[in-house]
Amino acid sequence: MNKYFYFFLGTNAELIKFAPVIKALRKRKAKVKLIYSGQNIVNFDDYGEWIGDLKPTIAFKEKKNKSSVFQFILWTFKTLFLGMTRLKKEFKRDPKDKIYFIIHDDTVSALIGALIAKFHRLTLVHIESGLFSFNYSEPFPEEICRHINATLSDIVFTPNKWGIHNLRHVKGQKVVTGENTLIEMYHWAIKKKWTIPKPRVRGKYYILILHRQEHVFLKKDWSLNLLEMIFKNTDKDLTCVLLSFPLTVRMIESLDIKFNHRLWKHIQLLSPIPYPDFMKFMKGAEFIATDGCTNQLEAYYMGLPCLALRNRTEQIEGLNQNVVLSKGNKKITVEFLKNFKRFVRKPASVTQMPSTVIANYLLKH
Repeated sequence: MNKYFYFFLGTNAELIKFAPVIKALRKRKAKVKLIYSGQNIVNFDDYGEWIGDLKPTIAFKEKKNKSSVFQFILWTFKTLFLGMTRLKKEFKRDPKDKIYFIIHDDTVSALIGALIAKFHRLTLVHIESGLFSFNYSEPFPEEICRHINATLSDIVFTPNKWGIHNLRHVKGQKVVTGENTLIEMYHWAIKKKWTIPKPRVRGKYYILILHRQEHVFLKKDWSLNLLEMIFKNTDKDLTCVLLSFPLTVRMIESLDIKFNHRLWKHIQLLSPIPYPDFMKFMKGAEFIATDGCTNQLEAYYMGLPCLALRNRTEQIEGLNQNVVLSKGNKKITVEFLKNFKRFVRKPASVTQMPSTVIANYLLKH
């Protein structure tokens, strides 16, 4: 019985989490194709060990890196329309009940993919499903995308029993993978040699990431207060390694005036680096303060103290262990910053390969 597996993606994060599943399916001689939405620049060559020479069969025009909200909305609708029209020919070649259209988690690209799959009447598969924050404003718009994607899907894969509970009202087939596919990529990344010169930092350091749309656009004052708390209460002997997102840098520039232009003495900018290199760099940090749930999960794998710069999170891994949810609360935030070493934990181990669970299920059902 021939089956065809289309992976629809638009970000590096999606490719990272898809890669183990792609490898597992190709190992089993399954027919796999990629469709690239163009949401972000994706470095396919960086993951050749996992996806081989596989490149997108169809690639839509890349969204401009520094697009406005209006341009992003325009790109979304344009890509959705093109997906509904341009892919007709692609999906006419094979029986539609044999085509599995696979999306991942909560990106706008995943939502576009879900709507394209339903339009073409394909079997929609949602990986990393059921991880809800139960607050549509955080993460925004991802929480909305995640609920729609899960509801539309015919098969949903979730990492844990908590996810299954959250999906109890979803009609699709539900499968627990036991872990997130990210754990496979993490263990691969951490063992790889540096592909670039190791970034030089003055002494011990912590990593700061604040980049989510709701934080830099919708809740800017909340974010500024949180950043001020961090800079005032972190050990001055620690260098802050700030991931270089333009909007975050601008916020800190405005804060610098309050600090009499002394902030930048303790901050070092880090431009994007390959995933394996960033994992090793992150592992060398004293702690990470981040508004990204993927970073929270990676910190859990490392046992690294993590201050989650959010009110709510869709990841339960590490909570009340190595991960502290700041909630913008001064007492919680300061307590973590003064005592972060108390939150060091043993690294997480792999209990099973989630990609194997996913690939085996898709080939049998």
